[in-house]
Amino acid sequence: MTDCPFLTPPRKDGESWSSDKCTKSTCEKGKEVKTYASCNPAPIPACDNGFQPVKVFDEGGCCFQYECKCLCTGWGDPHYNTFDGQYYSFQHNCTYVLVKEIIPKYNLRILIDNENCDPSGTVTCPKALIVYYKNYEVTLTQTRIPKTENLIYVDGKKVTPTYSNKDFIITSTGIQMVLKIPQIEGVVSFTGLLFSIDLPFSLFHNNTEGQCGYCDNNKKNDCRLPNGKIHPLCSEMAFDWRVNDTKKPYCESMPSRPPPITEPPKPDCHKKIAPSSYYEACKFDVCHMPNSTVGCTSLAAYAMMCAEASVCIDWRNLTKGECNYKCPPNKVYKACGPSIVETCNAGYNNKLKQQCAGEEDTCNGLVEGCFCPEGKMLFDSGSDTCVSSCCSGPAGEPKQIGDTWKSGCQQCKCDKDSLSVKCEPLVCPTQEPIQCTEDGEVLVNRTVNCCQELTCGKQFSLPGTNFSNNPCEHCHCTNKQDPKTKLNTVECQQIQCNIICKEVKR
Repeated sequence: MTDCPFLTPPRKDGESWSSDKCTKSTCEKGKEVKTYASCNPAPIPACDNGFQPVKVFDEGGCCFQYECKCLCTGWGDPHYNTFDGQYYSFQHNCTYVLVKEIIPKYNLRILIDNENCDPSGTVTCPKALIVYYKNYEVTLTQTRIPKTENLIYVDGKKVTPTYSNKDFIITSTGIQMVLKIPQIEGVVSFTGLLFSIDLPFSLFHNNTEGQCGYCDNNKKNDCRLPNGKIHPLCSEMAFDWRVNDTKKPYCESMPSRPPPITEPPKPDCHKKIAPSSYYEACKFDVCHMPNSTVGCTSLAAYAMMCAEASVCIDWRNLTKGECNYKCPPNKVYKACGPSIVETCNAGYNNKLKQQCAGEEDTCNGLVEGCFCPEGKMLFDSGSDTCVSSCCSGPAGEPKQIGDTWKSGCQQCKCDKDSLSVKCEPLVCPTQEPIQCTEDGEVLVNRTVNCCQELTCGKQFSLPGTNFSNNPCEHCHCTNKQDPKTKLNTVECQQIQCNIICKEVKR
């Protein structure tokens, strides 16, 4: 026997097929012979930005190589780390280009809108990130008065996270807003005073400019001007990336206390992310701002980068109240919660899983935010309601365990054992027997509040029944319908009376 009939499906001798993305199988003289893909050794580069290189698989998904990240961050008033790790501070309250493609390939451009963040007007902070992708304009911003609130706009229209379409998905943890663009593997995060832009090196290397610099794993050429020349100081280069903003005709401004924390973050992360620039930024902020809590942003920025490297730092409880974050009453703060939050909506959850296919590292990442407490789940992506069960009423509103309600002709409840909705037909009361005593009445069956009920009705109301209006006629209700009145027609016949009188003897 030369074929392979024992395989599913059976194979012919000499037939080849892919067992998986790394294995090729062939039927040879009645045997299955497997050949494994050969991958060249992947050298591990040293990344100028201090981050660990990431694995990037080829189109077949079998062989991989290591690449440095194109990761740009900003925080405070504001401080920057370029894609290749060049640190600098920049104090101006205009709108600037953070990232722009030198040669347009993916139609991506990201702006930052700065504003004065203290009464003196000497220090500025990020107000919003504006992301242009394809034909979309996505704005991630935050109000701080009278309370802190994240706001998201798509093409000028306010949207509620989680928001998604065929090109991107926007989520929010209450602290952090995240825009993910699967097609280009881009992730943009914004928390008000802190932002990060993560782009794949394979798609964007040697093709970025702006305040985030030139991504090529060489921080020496990051201070690139719009004309392509390299400036010796990024803090001066940054001003040249200003864009015209009709809302800011003024568009100028240039610029003391001990830092709130002397205890550094956990050293586990120091091996992966150098803390020096964040520490210097923290000192600068608290020495130039009347409110020392601005230094919290540097710590938050460092903690976020550590989370990107899968190291969790629960740092806010080390600040003696300086950097506490108050979540809504129905949620709890987590320094490292899930980046993808599932809801009671199974369809939404499946859609998230599909969008995360091949992006598991990003989707399984750690993020700071406000989350539902243990034992509870977000009811749906468009609400902020945490529920202990996934029950919903007839209008789609959340129901709690033990709640009961009527839906159509069923009695429903939120079952405590299955944590789901269970419905049963309404139990109708037993009706006492009734008798119709009036002339011309019969028992009529009708539906009242989903239950069948017997009552007395006129006999002639039933098709096919006979009746008489006087002793000299005979009538019955037919099955024919009057086209005008839509009622059944009545047919009557006169009763022939015997009018011959008997002779009476007198």
